[in-house]
Formats: sequence, structure tokens, C-alpha cells
Amino acid sequence: MEGVASGVMARKVVGAVWLPLVFGSLLLTSALGDRIKVGGNVGWTPNVNYTEWAAKQHFYVGDWLYFVFDKHYYSVLEVNSSNYETCNDREFITNITRGGRDVFQLNETRPYYFLSSGGYCWSQMKMAINVEHHPPPAPSPSQSKNHSPPLMFPQTVSLSVVLAMALSAAFMFL
Repeated sequence: MEGVASGVMARKVVGAVWLPLVFGSLLLTSALGDRIKVGGNVGWTPNVNYTEWAAKQHFYVGDWLYFVFDKHYYSVLEVNSSNYETCNDREFITNITRGGRDVFQLNETRPYYFLSSGGYCWSQMKMAINVEHHPPPAPSPSQSKNHSPPLMFPQTVSLSVVLAMALSAAFMFL
């Protein structure tokens, strides 16, 4: 009977620790930016109008671009505006290509330019985007009546804050 009781207690402790950690990781992920799959369901491939696709998106500081492509044929290079316009893949800023499922974080408010090397840029495998700051949250109806300023939440939450929240919540269940 003692073994059963200790097994039940162990499951409660594990549940009490993992539940807040999962919640905390979701909070951290949403605070650090969205993952945007470039090209939507099509991914990073020739003959897709990425200018049209990007015009329908919003890109904010902290977001991650997720490039999905066949690394045996295509690549992802960050380039400057003139190399973007001329499809020059020799003088790139960053080679993002790793394994065909690659991410790139947008860390600054500025235009970014991407293309694929090997002549695929001429098959529309290029994309220009403009990254902005997140818009401030809209005031709630009660705040606008009182004319009080909206509550501002930080755009990023440190991992230590999330872990501290998770651990404190875990001890509440013990």
C-alpha cells in the first residue's frame, strides 16, 4: 500500500511541475514573437509570388520566419536591396540555409531582403519585407471611459521569469 501511495504522490508532483512549465513555455513563445511560414502551405519554392504573399502579412520585431524548402536545390540568403533587385547571390549578408526547415528571427525594424541562389531568384524565389514594432494594445472600454492610460505589457519575458512563475505555481499544488 505504501508503494501505491508514493506512486500517486509522485504523479501529483510531476503533474504539478509539468503543467506550469507547459503553460510558461506557451507564454514565453507568444511573448517572443510568432513563427511565420514563408509562402504559407506552399513554402519556399519557385514560381510563387512572394511579394504578393508578404503584402498580406504583418512582420513584427521578434517574429521568426520559417523557411521550408528542398535544401538540395534551393537556399535562403539575406541580401541588401540592390542585390535583391539584381538577383545577385554572391554578396549576401547571411546564409540562412541549414537543413531545409530553417528559421530567421527579425530583430530590427527595417526592410529585409531574401533570395534563393543558383538562379532561382529569377523564378521569383525572392522576398522583401518591412518589419515594424508591435502596435500598442487597444484600451479596454473601461479604460477609455476613465481616460486612464492603457496597461503596457513587456514584449519579451525572460526565461527566468517564466521558470519562476512555473515553480511558484508548482509549489501551490504540493
